[in-house]
Amino acid sequence: MKKAFKKYYGYQWLIALLLGLVLPFVGKQLGWREINQVIWLYLIINSIYTLYIGYEVRKRGYSLLILFLVPIIFSIVTTLWLNLVPTQYGVYFGLLYVVLSLFTFFGDTRDDPDENLIPVENGFHVAETPVDKDFPVSVDGGFRS
Repeated sequence: MKKAFKKYYGYQWLIALLLGLVLPFVGKQLGWREINQVIWLYLIINSIYTLYIGYEVRKRGYSLLILFLVPIIFSIVTTLWLNLVPTQYGVYFGLLYVVLSLFTFFGDTRDDPDENLIPVENGFHVAETPVDKDFPVSVDGGFRS
């Protein structure tokens, strides 16, 4: 069960549902003023998570669709379907989350393993020598004491 949960990005789905659906619902139920919801929930917490998930997708090789979980849940489900967030906030913050996650996804690539590889034109080719020479190698490897 745990392998299937990890394979299908279970933790990312849970966090996306928490940030995109549960936090706006809790903020509305607690009677927070709209400015507090916008600043703390939508701008700070969700933005930090989308920056983090963009970095994790690049670093761990997750599917690119994971970048769109929070924006889709926040914009479509929370805003347009359940009306927990005003439509203008939902659409614009959804776009902000996509931009932030793509920013960290395409951002700093210094830690990528293939960063220092030399590009090879037309693929690898075998280096041909004019004459194949057989060099005799002694049993002791040429090392004498």
